[in-house]
Amino acid sequence: MYTSFEELKKDCLKCNKCPLAATRTNVVFGVGPEDAEVLFIGEGPGENEDLTGQPFVGRGGKLLDQYLYDVDLDRNKNIYIANIVKCRPPKNRDPQPLE
Repeated sequence: MYTSFEELKKDCLKCNKCPLAATRTNVVFGVGPEDAEVLFIGEGPGENEDLTGQPFVGRGGKLLDQYLYDVDLDRNKNIYIANIVKCRPPKNRDPQPLE
């Protein structure tokens, strides 16, 4: 059990519990304030996210930004964005249960 958000983040950033650790470039933890009013969760990072370590920065990120704009939201204001799986599955395949 984690006692803080920062403790969870540290553990995720050094994770080697599944085979994705061997193929990732970066762990993509998430961005935004811990007490955000809105949470967006994706399935797993893509190539651009793996390279930058930031969620939703590729094509999906551009689409998310447009959707947020359309409903008068901004990813830089009280929104937390993350993925369930923190490492990119090879060839953008669907994550497996172990991952």
